Amino acid sequence: MKKDNDVQILQERLKKYKMVAAVKEPKYIEQAISYKENISAILLMTGTILTVKRYVDYIQSKGIPVILHVEKIGGLEMDRDGIEFIKRNVQPHAIVTTRNGIIKKAKSSGLFVIQRFFLIDTEVYTNLVKEIKHIQSDVIEIMPCRAPDFLKKISEISPVPTITGGLLNSPEHAIQALENGALAITTSNPEIWKMNFIEM
Repeated sequence: MKKDNDVQILQERLKKYKMVAAVKEPKYIEQAISYKENISAILLMTGTILTVKRYVDYIQSKGIPVILHVEKIGGLEMDRDGIEFIKRNVQPHAIVTTRNGIIKKAKSSGLFVIQRFFLIDTEVYTNLVKEIKHIQSDVIEIMPCRAPDFLKKISEISPVPTITGGLLNSPEHAIQALENGALAITTSNPEIWKMNFIEM
């Protein structure tokens, strides 16, 4: 089982470092770890049910929290058994999902949950604003980050912290997102991992 203070550690690092390194291929794990003084956590978006525990254990042994994107893990079915497998065996600090059904089950199991929303059009945004007080996750992630006006509004009314990522390919995009209310940014761009946002 995860230690009680793991969630607190993740929350404190999100506030301090303000950047999550998204790792989409195993070959980038070491590179992300090398920037541990700049990043809050690693968002793991690669692996299978056979390898994910090894990746998570290794990253966390380096003192970096892991957020697991459960929909990107090969062979993993996020039913009750899958959720228990993640909680008992893999033990990330948090999970990311886009699916409402997973959120409710994961929360009832005691997992810290980040819900990802894709703002593909005005309808999605309007529905999110309308339902935001009923959010069940612990954090919401708005994709893409290149919608600062929408991000600012959502951050102002959301009962939970907001992070953002997607289409983030310059320092200016990161700074703009943070200035518009994001607690942290998520990026798979190693050039941005080199940056330090602690003073922001």
